[in-house]
Amino acid sequence: MKKTIMGLFLVGSMLQSYAQDVLFDVKLKKEEVPNVIIESVEEDFPDFIVEEYRPVPLEFIGEDVIVNRNINSNDDYDTYQITFKGKGERLVATYNKDGKLLSTIENGKNIAPPVSVDNAVEKAYPGWVITKDNYKIVHYTGSKKIERYKLVLENSGKKIRVYTDASGNILNFIKRN
Repeated sequence: MKKTIMGLFLVGSMLQSYAQDVLFDVKLKKEEVPNVIIESVEEDFPDFIVEEYRPVPLEFIGEDVIVNRNINSNDDYDTYQITFKGKGERLVATYNKDGKLLSTIENGKNIAPPVSVDNAVEKAYPGWVITKDNYKIVHYTGSKKIERYKLVLENSGKKIRVYTDASGNILNFIKRN
């Protein structure tokens, strides 16, 4: 199970980056996606709008995850990635061919961070004001979700970028001016 989760994490990381090698670039129409996945998507994310469906050329062999670049038809895919939008958020969910949710990656802009983050930033950077906030939540089925916040703070014309976790622990900061 650990290898599967690590494999999904690595694939998710690759999919989110702008690498030169494209892992997959096939888009599917809703009619081409298995009904069990459509039903799961509608049940799991009723308030989101589907932007696109993509098959992911992954195969699970035991607990190993491999990339299969030799898939000949849509019926041969074991994994699907669905991109959603809604309420200032963007969400990417990965499902297996049986409609089981494997992972989600959620990104949002200008959504107020939790009180723990506000309090920690206020304590660490007195006099600074949060002017922009983004968050990213990564969740893998069967494991704890990981929340990260990227905040832009301003004070007297100076800007810094601060990264925190959901508890308000400062992970990193970058001076901009």
